Amino acid sequence: MKKLSFRPLLALCWVTYVFSYLGRVNLSTAMTKMSEGLGVSVELLGMAGSVYFACYAVGQLINGFLGDRVDPPPFLMLALGLTGSINVLLALQSSGALVLPLWGVNGFFQSMFWSTLLRLLSLYSDDSQRKLVSSVMFTCAVTGYFVSWVILNALFQPFSFRPYFLVPGILALVLIPLWWLVGRRGGIHAAAERTVTLPLPRLIREIFRDRLYFVGLLGCIIGAVQEGAVFWMPLIFTEVFDLGENALILLVSVPAAKLTGVFLARGVLSLARDNVRTAMILTQSFACVLTVLLLLTSSQTSLLTVLLIAGLIAAANASNWYNVSYFPLAFSARGMVSTLVGCFDFSAYVGAAIMSGVLGGLLTQYGWVALPVLWLGLCLLGLTLALTGAGSCLRREGRPIGEPAAR
Repeated sequence: MKKLSFRPLLALCWVTYVFSYLGRVNLSTAMTKMSEGLGVSVELLGMAGSVYFACYAVGQLINGFLGDRVDPPPFLMLALGLTGSINVLLALQSSGALVLPLWGVNGFFQSMFWSTLLRLLSLYSDDSQRKLVSSVMFTCAVTGYFVSWVILNALFQPFSFRPYFLVPGILALVLIPLWWLVGRRGGIHAAAERTVTLPLPRLIREIFRDRLYFVGLLGCIIGAVQEGAVFWMPLIFTEVFDLGENALILLVSVPAAKLTGVFLARGVLSLARDNVRTAMILTQSFACVLTVLLLLTSSQTSLLTVLLIAGLIAAANASNWYNVSYFPLAFSARGMVSTLVGCFDFSAYVGAAIMSGVLGGLLTQYGWVALPVLWLGLCLLGLTLALTGAGSCLRREGRPIGEPAAR
């Protein structure tokens, strides 16, 4: 059969990750209706979200490692079947007892997608296409948020919580035959077999030898800033700033900020002549400037504050673009793309999990002004890492520590 070309494969990967995203952000959209329909508290459903992220983070480590060693189409078919089935099961629930464990399992299954899709695309692309792959795939999250929060929420408004889970579940299952056809005609299995597969002990040695843990630490800081800001934005806007109905701007501001971050990352990388270390330093510096401005204007409750927080999310998302997409793609020849994506994504979610609780405590005890102070400290630490250990890894762009960089 004729081999599948790069652009149709990229389009299928994009659709797959968007559809998978619909099956993970739907809980937040349907939370109130689900609470009423199943007779469970919103607090319990919020706990299900926490369990989801814990399972997703652990799954990134496991499935990131597996993603470099499996035939991608069957693995993605399994992921689609499992997460689709979980969503359908949730749509058919008449009791809230299974929501928490099912959503936690869904988190693990959801972690099978991102690293595997990037590894697959690395088999069909070269270094000149890394920007394209990273940019296109990073818009999946923005699209998923917008479709779920705005379009599906509007369509399903007259109904119960069930369509919020049933439709994403069915969409995931519908993609399985497409991936079966791709596996039959694409020559992907042969391409995957030609790549290097490192045993776990050697893989760990290479990560430590090349000091890639510095990039993981930087990812932890980036995740703490970005996801912490996103998680607490509703409370900051409604309770602290008392924006009232204007808080609906959240439906637009978060996806818009994340999308802006993708274009910011690409623009800064081009400005830095594709030197990812310089680009990371610039985006981290921009984040520092924004947090200083937030601190200086912390006594004001104006549109400026909203824009500055959105800008901080955009800067953090740009940095995350380098960490969990553009930079790991440089390791295709070493057979480490999926593993490193999983490791760096894991570190970002660990940072997010830690910082969500810390920010809540600071907000309660010291008020809004404490948040810009903490964000500034984190951004300065991120900038320091970009200038030192993490920056050294970024500059080498996948080359072992003893080899000279291209730039």
